[in-house]
Amino acid sequence: MVSKGEFPIEVQNEIRAIYGHLVRATMSTSSDQVLRNIEKMKSHSKRALLDCFKYTSIICSDNYDDFMNRYENIDLTYLENGQFLTDIVKGCREARTSLQKAKVAETSNISEDDLFDLYQNAYKQFEELNDKLQQAEESASFLQHKASKKDKISNISLWVGIGGFVVGVIGIIINFI
Repeated sequence: MVSKGEFPIEVQNEIRAIYGHLVRATMSTSSDQVLRNIEKMKSHSKRALLDCFKYTSIICSDNYDDFMNRYENIDLTYLENGQFLTDIVKGCREARTSLQKAKVAETSNISEDDLFDLYQNAYKQFEELNDKLQQAEESASFLQHKASKKDKISNISLWVGIGGFVVGVIGIIINFI
């Protein structure tokens, strides 16, 4: 996908078809052919946008998974007065449900306009989710940094404690010898 250095072939094919109809429309000799090609251009434009909604939704869903994996050991309840984690989990669940409904509807006899609305709704939900994740990134990163510092201090304390215990045991053994 585009954000990963790839361009979706489905979108590329729709764009190619748009330009094909544009050329046909400009070279047509009758106004009926011009109008027919313009209508086909509109249809391909809508399909291209529909594919963009699909791909963007998938990318945002992957971003959510990446975020949650990156901060899986961090207590994200500290963000936004405890609302962040609840809101994004709920938002992701709703967005994924909307996307699933759109995918199922695509296999039925739904009108192109209704299908477009379903995918656009899923896209909007994923974009809202993605915005929340981007806004929280800096704070989550800070929490992760603080947690790693605490882990380092805990490890140092553990080793100092073990060292102290070993020195104490050696001291007791030396006293008895």
